[in-house]
Amino acid sequence: MTYPPGKRPVRVCVPRLKEKLNWLPLIGAMALFAIGLRLSALFSGSETGFYRVSFLRLNIDANEGDPIAKRLCWFAQNPSYFVATTLIGNNLANDLATIAISMGVAEVFSESSGSAEIITTILFTPIIFILGELVPKNLYYRAPTMLLKRYCRWFDFFYRAFWLISTPLVSITRLLERYSPDRNKPAQLVLGRQRLVKVLEEGHLEGLLTNSQKQLVRGMFNTAAQSVIKVMIPQSEITGVTRTTDAAQIMQLAKQNQLSFIPIRSREKQSEWTGYIKLVDLITSPAPIIPAVYNMPRLQSDFSMLESLYLLRNSASAYGAIYENEKQLGIVSQLDLVKALCSPTGPLMLKARVS
Repeated sequence: MTYPPGKRPVRVCVPRLKEKLNWLPLIGAMALFAIGLRLSALFSGSETGFYRVSFLRLNIDANEGDPIAKRLCWFAQNPSYFVATTLIGNNLANDLATIAISMGVAEVFSESSGSAEIITTILFTPIIFILGELVPKNLYYRAPTMLLKRYCRWFDFFYRAFWLISTPLVSITRLLERYSPDRNKPAQLVLGRQRLVKVLEEGHLEGLLTNSQKQLVRGMFNTAAQSVIKVMIPQSEITGVTRTTDAAQIMQLAKQNQLSFIPIRSREKQSEWTGYIKLVDLITSPAPIIPAVYNMPRLQSDFSMLESLYLLRNSASAYGAIYENEKQLGIVSQLDLVKALCSPTGPLMLKARVS
């Protein structure tokens, strides 16, 4: 059939289905697509989980001997390798999915000018996005520690497999970091107050700190650096005994003031309190025997509450004598220091039990 010049119809190639399908290559293409989809889920989810995971919990688990936590902590200390492995893995997963789609289209259609591959790729894009990106990222966001630990061995396997490719990328990254404006920043070797508070809040959210522990930490922040004078019992408000006081009178005084430890005046200076006795020793000792007298450690008025508590705990003393320029200002109870440090709102102006 002849056509006038310029009127020859354009032939459109419509892909035709093959009359007889070869199922083996088609199954191979489907398996390859599933592998690419699974790898995309692994690397996309791991990327979200890595920035979501609690490294405080991982450090605790690593210190307890968890090998998977130790490996994740290594990636945390070398984030360039983690990012490089994730990027390479995602590219590999996308390439596998694309190759699988092309193989499947080639097996299903006998003739195609490329339109079938394009249409099929567009149709499969939502599946790849939902199952390979969206769902894994949401799962890793909700349970980062559990999923990272579960699939850490697979991720580590691909890190070693991609090592020859990722090493040049990491080298380029470190080379660029040399010219970063932040390269001269000193390393944060000591946690600042705000950073430490953030870490402790994170520990509380992760279940590592109970409410009582959190309250203790908050109280320590509020009171630890304050002067021990804030909880000091002044000289004029101390009620105690002398070394010649009768045992019955001491027990009566302890009962009236609800004291477990009774201050005792110094032999040399009656105006100073330098020791104390324990009520339990007084009760268990026979009447003629005088119970042991425990010396109070000397504390300076400029000592902080935390420092004073440490000294009293280290010397196993119930009281400490506070001095300023060799003049005694008063005494402080270890129990009062503990109460002040456990206060969540601020220093307690505790009224002394011995007055």
